[in-house]
Amino acid sequence: MGPRMAVALLVSGFFSAILPTDLVAAWLGDEVGMKGILIGSAAGGFMPGGPFICFPIAFILFENGAGMPSLIAFLTAWSVFAFHRIIGYEIPLMGVRFAMIRIFASAILPPLAGILTLLIEAHLPA
Repeated sequence: MGPRMAVALLVSGFFSAILPTDLVAAWLGDEVGMKGILIGSAAGGFMPGGPFICFPIAFILFENGAGMPSLIAFLTAWSVFAFHRIIGYEIPLMGVRFAMIRIFASAILPPLAGILTLLIEAHLPA
């Protein structure tokens, strides 16, 4: 685990150096609302790698101005729709029909998680 963690932190450090803060805030910030949730949902599904890559990147996005609803949608999509796992494992082992049914049945989960985060944040004290 140690070497993986070191490489993941190194990669995420490089990612933070090239990521423009104003772009993150404009696309994933708290002010963008549903657009940010949908972008986070789409981006999370295409995020390759395991938790040692995804969570440091999510932290960097958060530090650069991404809002909580967008990040929750991003992480939910990563855990539900990692397309590299669908292509590499799910379709070969379970078949295309199963994969398509599962994808369509759970398509609402990342946006729903983001929307629920909006509602929860609106009712929690600051």
